[in-house]
Amino acid sequence: MKVKSIKANAILNIIYTIINMLFPIITFPYVSRILLADGMGKVSFFTSISNYAVMMASFGISTYGIREVAKVRDDKKELSKVATELLIINIVLTIVVLCFLIASINFVEKFKVEPSLFFINAIIIIIAPMGLNWLYSGLEQYAYITKRTIAFKTISLVLVFILVKEQNDYPIYVGITAFSTIGAYIFNFLYARKFVEFNLYKDMAFKRHYKPMILLFASILAVSVYTNLDTIMLGFIKGNTEVGLYTVAVKVKWLLLTAVNAISAVLLPRLSFYLSQSNVKEYNRILKKSISIIFVISIPMSLYFIAEAQDSILLLAGSDYLNAISCMQIVMPILIISGFSNITGNQVLIPYGKDSVFMIAVVTGAVVNVIFNITLMPKFGCIGAAIATLIAEVTQMSIQFFYAKEYIIKNIRLKTLLKVIIAASVALLVMRLFRSYININAFVNLVITAMLYFGIYSVLILIFREESALEIFNQVLIKMRIRKS
Repeated sequence: MKVKSIKANAILNIIYTIINMLFPIITFPYVSRILLADGMGKVSFFTSISNYAVMMASFGISTYGIREVAKVRDDKKELSKVATELLIINIVLTIVVLCFLIASINFVEKFKVEPSLFFINAIIIIIAPMGLNWLYSGLEQYAYITKRTIAFKTISLVLVFILVKEQNDYPIYVGITAFSTIGAYIFNFLYARKFVEFNLYKDMAFKRHYKPMILLFASILAVSVYTNLDTIMLGFIKGNTEVGLYTVAVKVKWLLLTAVNAISAVLLPRLSFYLSQSNVKEYNRILKKSISIIFVISIPMSLYFIAEAQDSILLLAGSDYLNAISCMQIVMPILIISGFSNITGNQVLIPYGKDSVFMIAVVTGAVVNVIFNITLMPKFGCIGAAIATLIAEVTQMSIQFFYAKEYIIKNIRLKTLLKVIIAASVALLVMRLFRSYININAFVNLVITAMLYFGIYSVLILIFREESALEIFNQVLIKMRIRKS
């Protein structure tokens, strides 16, 4: 199967990521001001429930499927068989999870109070197996994913501004979000027939998937603690308002982290393919570049948004959410930590088949997260949740690094790390000196400070001749010359 270059895939994934970021960036300030913290808390609570259910039903396929599809992408018959086996497993588990969720209505009061939200999210869970995102990622079909996303996000964006007008319109907002998700899932399934044939093959072997799926599922389950369970726990312990505050702070972190991981996300299928072909030299070359790019992007972004947390919160959600400032500042270092653990986990441990080691790291982090959530949430609310998440991320990243150091250390450019830290620190110092003279409004403040900070940082990083930055800069110049000619 013909696949695009890593550069092309990275560009497509960046576009895809930007689109996914733009939708909440544009809608969130509008929706959060209308629904307020209580309404946003309800939306986030049920969204977390459905995310959790979909994750439980996928049973590790979301990661395992990418690796296995990448290995057999050039053999259509084997690819079709693997895809069919994983789809059937996903459907069966979805039915089990949904039955359990429906049965729990009698025991969970929040489900009874908001039946419309429960019903909408139940539909998402039912349709989720048709999404097949693991298939498209494994085949590196980023062009299709990007086009599909543009279409459904645009429609949803228009619907939000037309239909969400009052505080009680939160079911409509959830319905619009569900439309975007469900529509994409259905189109994914129909388009998949271009690459695979879903049939009941005589020689299907489900058992071969169980062990690695269980290991990766345990890992994904643990990772979900940082992304979903903390919101659910906070909802039960402190109520919807604290969830609303936490959601705003984490939303900023999630948007930025998505950008940080946009480039490295395309590398799992390609790195898995190289290792299956024993092409270690090419693997190490790409890994070294990936590590440098993560440092170049994540460190300056983390420092900037710690410094500019107040204006970020004001712009994204308004003055009603100012209590989320400290929470946001606490979670911002996760950009660096999670960006690096994305490399140790998704680019080293998983491609090398070290699923059990990956599981140990993230399960340990999850346990730490739950312990600190229980300890800190009752007294500190969303700030306690943020501290717990930060500690958990540091824990799991440290364990992953310990097991991946054999492959990581030789591919870290220490000079790059030093150059980035110096450039980001100088840019931050200059920005803070000028910041006392800038106080117009949140949007203008962020525009001016961002231009100043990232402008100084970019100039310094080029003066220091950091390899990854220079390569990107030279490629941009080449393309500009080509267009002019």
